[in-house]
Amino acid sequence: MTAYAFGTGTLIAKRTDVTNTPPFMFGVLQSVSLDFDQKLESLTGQNKVAVALGDGELKITGKAKFARLQMTLFSNLQTGIASTTGALEMVSAGESATVPATSPYTYVVANASLTPLEDFGVFYQSSGIQLTPVASGPAQGQYSFNTSTGTYTFASGDASAAVYVYYTYTATGGNKLVYANPLMGTAPVFELYFRTTTSNYGVAKDVTIKLNACKSSKLSLPFANQKFTIPEFDFQAMADASGNVFTLSTTE
Repeated sequence: MTAYAFGTGTLIAKRTDVTNTPPFMFGVLQSVSLDFDQKLESLTGQNKVAVALGDGELKITGKAKFARLQMTLFSNLQTGIASTTGALEMVSAGESATVPATSPYTYVVANASLTPLEDFGVFYQSSGIQLTPVASGPAQGQYSFNTSTGTYTFASGDASAAVYVYYTYTATGGNKLVYANPLMGTAPVFELYFRTTTSNYGVAKDVTIKLNACKSSKLSLPFANQKFTIPEFDFQAMADASGNVFTLSTTE
């Protein structure tokens, strides 16, 4: 019975240039495409149609769109940089604060104990105007920030002013990856397995393909208002250590 393919199927990748790394499942898979691009060199004379064709490079590339976001993708498939746990960097986006009416004109952020801290701006709530950071002794419209204590210091001229403060802090839990400009040629190698199953009159028909060795060429993270982020992951296949490239299986 004829086999058809319907839907996106299942896509899983596993890093192979190092051992004991967890596979990554492309969760909530939206689409997968594979391109087999065979370069041909034509031999022509005075007539329009080639008299011979020579096949050269075969480029196998692919693209996957999915919804799941996990550190394994960035660490084991894209960068090859190991991540650490328990040091999640967070940003407090617009923490509401009021400068005291009397001295000291200071405000201690809500996450003061989660160091290290870094200032990312202060804005007046009434006008949206940004205050200017200074090292110490702020005048009206200025402020200073102590990264050790999480304390914002303002001028007496800003007494009772309502402001929004932005800063980063280090939360417990989560995962963090620090990319430190590695040498060229160190991108991770991974194998990729794809399977789709479609029932035709009650008979399951499968198409599976395993790419033995791949590297990622691009990762896009489109963030948009009122939309889910659907990452786009591009990759290219190459021969593995044994000289094999892929295995294709079909029910028919």
